[in-house]
Amino acid sequence: MRKIKNLLLVLVLPLTAFSQQTTGLFQFDWQTEDGYTLFAPLLAGHNQYLLNNCGEVVHTWNSPLTSPANSMYLLEDGSMIYPAAADTASNNPINGGGAGERIIHKDWDGNVLWDFIYYDDEKRLHHDIAPLPNGNVLAIAWVLIDSLDCIAAGRDPLLLTQGALWSERVIEIEPTGPTTGNIVWQWDLLDHVIQDFDATKANYGVVEDHPELLDLNFFNPALPNPGQNDWIHLNSIDYNADLDQFILSSQTLNEVWIIDHSTTTLEAAGHTGGTYGKGGDFLYRYGNPEAYRRGTIDDQRLWRQHDANWIPSGYPDAGGIMIFNNGFNRTPGFSEIDVIVPPQASPGVYELGLGEAYGPTEKAWNYHAPDSVSFYSYFISGARRLPNGNTMICEGERGHFFEVTHNGEVVWDYINPEEQWAILGSMDAITLANGGAYHSNMVFRAEKYPADFAGFVGKDLSTGVQLESNPILDNCNGVVSVLDSDSEIEFSIYPNPTTGFATLENLIGARLSVYNSAGQLVLMQNVVSNQSQIDLSNQPSGIYAIGIELNAKRTVSKLMVQ
Repeated sequence: MRKIKNLLLVLVLPLTAFSQQTTGLFQFDWQTEDGYTLFAPLLAGHNQYLLNNCGEVVHTWNSPLTSPANSMYLLEDGSMIYPAAADTASNNPINGGGAGERIIHKDWDGNVLWDFIYYDDEKRLHHDIAPLPNGNVLAIAWVLIDSLDCIAAGRDPLLLTQGALWSERVIEIEPTGPTTGNIVWQWDLLDHVIQDFDATKANYGVVEDHPELLDLNFFNPALPNPGQNDWIHLNSIDYNADLDQFILSSQTLNEVWIIDHSTTTLEAAGHTGGTYGKGGDFLYRYGNPEAYRRGTIDDQRLWRQHDANWIPSGYPDAGGIMIFNNGFNRTPGFSEIDVIVPPQASPGVYELGLGEAYGPTEKAWNYHAPDSVSFYSYFISGARRLPNGNTMICEGERGHFFEVTHNGEVVWDYINPEEQWAILGSMDAITLANGGAYHSNMVFRAEKYPADFAGFVGKDLSTGVQLESNPILDNCNGVVSVLDSDSEIEFSIYPNPTTGFATLENLIGARLSVYNSAGQLVLMQNVVSNQSQIDLSNQPSGIYAIGIELNAKRTVSKLMVQ
């Protein structure tokens, strides 16, 4: 039987197939996580899309009356849940970026299952939610605090230039009917503040002695208006079921905070109780120790960050916290993805030395552009770790989402073609909006779900078309060319061509990923013996790419099935 020496298959495509390409799929590498990407154009509103790795839209949800207020999530039954705003909800006294008014839960076909409103002149949902394992939902909301109440709490009147503050609230909602729900738990930031401006108030104290509380009069000096009403601007919430904690991201204060969810509502309003004994006070904070006077601007680590989230168990860097560090107001401005691991005495119990700032001082993982400055989104955006160790990144202001390996190699690259008023072609110029302040195709966040996600069971994801007109289809041919080349990994594969079964030699311990000519993953396998067989007998005839990972080395081989 003739043995064929390994042939190196070139599956990685150049970043641009044509120099003029502006939208659509730019790159698809065999190391890409097999799965589907969920996104919605932020300005265009209305439609939410699910893409395969070829950049084809395989499913669309249409929302003609509401648009997502930024984040959205698929659930394991195939339904979708997201905070939303009606197009007419713009005259509220609480109206800022990311404003919502309701939470919508709809099935795979777009039928609304739940439409819960939390919105009036004194409160308003915004930005993000966190679906809970028990079927409830955590949501963040602005709460209007008038000037008199602010002063009564110890706010410096000079820091009330817009007449009021929007404080922050987290609520847990239990759905009870198509439009109804019970608030079964609540946390209010205003219950956890300290100030040293007005000694007559009960919350007067030494700020640096109480890092578990927020200084009511701290402001970011980089803000154009230090007394602005949108004082905190939470932009994300993520829940950790193992710890029963949630993490919040405050854009304007350049901090993330961890709060205990195991408390009762009464305990959440105080400073004791719950699993961790601190009531609703901060269990941990990171990013800007100047906010609690245990550092200076030189100690700042976050700059207008978004999407703080825990890396799930079983993933590389599991238990760490991933943050899209936007980099706004630092020089030069550039974005990066940080993973931090908070020092802990035990799970969920965060260490803090006397008089010190919360650690860590070093990042567990980081991604930034090789030249640092070319990857930059000064607002919105997000990043999530994937099961294979890759990271999906949404460079939101540019409508750009891409996937990198744990080593920082870009393996998938896509730019949203939908603007507010039009869907662009693959080589059309992207419009700048608001006087050139941002691109019209921006996307708040993109979420990628693995191909074996429970919500895809029984769903037809086999066909799709590109969103952009005149797509550059060569970027998803999967197999472009084959070059005779010796690989760093010495092995044999035979017979080749085959009718379906092939034997591989000298690959003990390797991980195999087999892709068809459309770039779809059809088989994953770990090699456990010197002679291992792969079975493609249930696959159609064609050329298949076998991605091989062994001892931190990677290569690709071609196998032809007749």
